[in-house]
Order: sequence, then structure tokens, then C-alpha cells
Amino acid sequence: MAFGAIVFAAALAFSGGGASRPPLFVHVMPWFEAAEDRWGWHWTMNRDAAELRRSGRVASHYRPLIGAYDSLDPDVLELQVAWIKLAGFDGVLADWYGLLPHYDYPGIHRRTEALFEVAGRAGLKIGVVFEDQTAGNAVRGGLLAPESVRESARETGTFLKRWFGRPNWWRVRGKPVVMVFGPQAYGADDWAAFRDGAGPFNLLTLHDVRPYAQGGFDWPVPTKGTRYNREFAVRAKDWAIRVPVAYPRFHDYYEEGGQTGHPDLPDEDGATYRRTLAEALAARCDAVQVATWNDWQEGTQIEPSVEFRYRDLIATQAARRRADRSFRFTAADLELPERLYRLRKGSGDRSRLRPIGEALLRGDVARARTLLKTFRAG
Repeated sequence: MAFGAIVFAAALAFSGGGASRPPLFVHVMPWFEAAEDRWGWHWTMNRDAAELRRSGRVASHYRPLIGAYDSLDPDVLELQVAWIKLAGFDGVLADWYGLLPHYDYPGIHRRTEALFEVAGRAGLKIGVVFEDQTAGNAVRGGLLAPESVRESARETGTFLKRWFGRPNWWRVRGKPVVMVFGPQAYGADDWAAFRDGAGPFNLLTLHDVRPYAQGGFDWPVPTKGTRYNREFAVRAKDWAIRVPVAYPRFHDYYEEGGQTGHPDLPDEDGATYRRTLAEALAARCDAVQVATWNDWQEGTQIEPSVEFRYRDLIATQAARRRADRSFRFTAADLELPERLYRLRKGSGDRSRLRPIGEALLRGDVARARTLLKTFRAG
């Protein structure tokens, strides 16, 4: 199908006529650490942090528009969530590693909770893509005995049950959803224990539906090219719950960071994202996931960069506008959160800036714009 026909199909499927629009989620990596004297591994990938800072780079082929940041910084969180809301997303899906005290997993958990708090203030849905590889890594690291994996799974499910109680947790047909990036470590018995702790929920597995899962989701596979994702609707036609993926490119930094790299999926001047997003919407599934907001290492980020600025967020707005005629945010609105962020980092008068942030999280861009003009005048 030609790209123009895909766009038309997406618009026809989701613009009025009583058709239900699937929620649009963006996958967020809440794992970045940055302080004056230390950058976390996800910014450095075994490179010398001082050298990267001197060069103005991070461990990526791209550069964040705001530079290296900490995913626990409240200013960063409000900036990112405001961008996500104004771009047209309905929610965030956090890449979550559970509760085991291994590697940087506790820090990722804290940052996930902080992300969910700000997303809730913005009226966004929340959910997780759980990395069950955590259990396997903990076993290999001597932190967890193999016979304790099942109980650890039960404890993880028990914790998630608390998050399921939040009114903005993503649900499909009345049940909370958990996506798993795999599974990579849990077997059927482990998932049964997980469910004992969590209670009823919908489990979505990667690329296929396992016997203990209720559905599946897609993800870019560089070795298979974009055609693999284009065929998702056919592969998933008999699944009860289906979540296709959209993405802008895949251009990883693994080889430069001392690891094994993957083939590239080209950006094509933004056409890859526009096409995969239109195709995912046209598939008429239960939700669409964009991969990713900020995986700078794999180069799949749509978060504003020095190289692309707001290009991919503007493309998201256009797709949302075709799917929802009431969507009102514009490309100019995307500049407001960045202006607020830079004022916060350059000004000590945070009390005057707080109402601007609150207005942006509400989506009241007119109020935010007025307050920003007043602040400049003052």
C-alpha cells in the first residue's frame, strides 16, 4: 500500500463516524543519571564521561536537545511529560526492571515512580513493559537462587497490584495490562506465580502470544527490516489483544560502546516514522506503542534532539489530528515546555514559574503562553 493510501486509511478508520480511536503510547526509558561530577552508564556506555562532556556528546549518534539529563530531575520530567502530552500521546509505557536490588534497577524503579506521578498530573495513562531478564541477571550475579525465581515473580506481581489500583493504569476490557519484553527469564510456572500476586490482568508478550498470555505486541527488529513490522496485522490477526509498533529509525551506538551492534533501520528524513505510525494506526488494534521516547543508545528516540528538534513530535501531532478532529495542539505549542525548562535552569524565581508548568500539564497552552510573556516582561 502506498504511503498516501495508508494515511487515508488511518484517517478513515479513526476520524469520527463513531469509530473508537486506540490509545497512543510512547515507550519511555527512565534510566538516565546525570550529575555535575558523574554521568550514568546509559549516557556513557563505557566511554569516558569527561571526554563526552568536553565534546558536547553522549553515547549516541544523536544529541538530546537539552543535553544529558537525569530522569529523576523534576524539571526534566515536567518538560518530557508536557512534550508527550502536547505531541498527542495518551500515555507512557515505562521500561521497568522490577524490584530486585541489582545493577541500576532500584534507580530505574525510583525514576519510574517519579515519571508516573507527573504523568498522572497531566492526565496521561501509565503502564510498564517489564524486563523479566532482571531475574535471570540476578541469578547469574549470585543475588537470587534459581529456586527463588518463582517467589520473586510472585512478589513482583504483588507490587504491581498496587500500581493497578491507580485510576490511570492502562486497561483493556476492564483488566490492567502488563507487557513483557520477552519473556526472557520467566516460564509458565513463574507467570502463574506472578498472577497469584497481581490478580487478574492481561499479559502481552513480545512478537508472539504465549499460552499463558492474553495478547502480544511488536517491536523493531533490525535484522528483519521494516517489512517485518509492516506484516504485524497479518501475524497478529488471531490474537485477542494486539499492539503494533511505530518507530523513527534504528541506529545504535553499541559497537562504539564496546558491544555488538545491529543493522540500521534508516530514518529516511522522517518518512520511516510517518509511515510506521500510519500503518500502526491503520491496523485497528487495541493500542499503538511508539518505540521509543528516549532510547538514545539505539537511536530510536523521538524526544527532541539537536539533529531533528521537534520533527517527530510534529509528525505525531499530525497523525493524532487525522485520528481525532478535536485535537488542538500545534507545532508552536511544543516550544513552550522547552522555554519553561530553560527558564527554570537559568532563574531562581521558581515560584513564578510553577503556574506555567501546571498549565502545560493541564494542556492549557494559552495560559502558559500568556504567563511566559509576563515572565519575560518582568
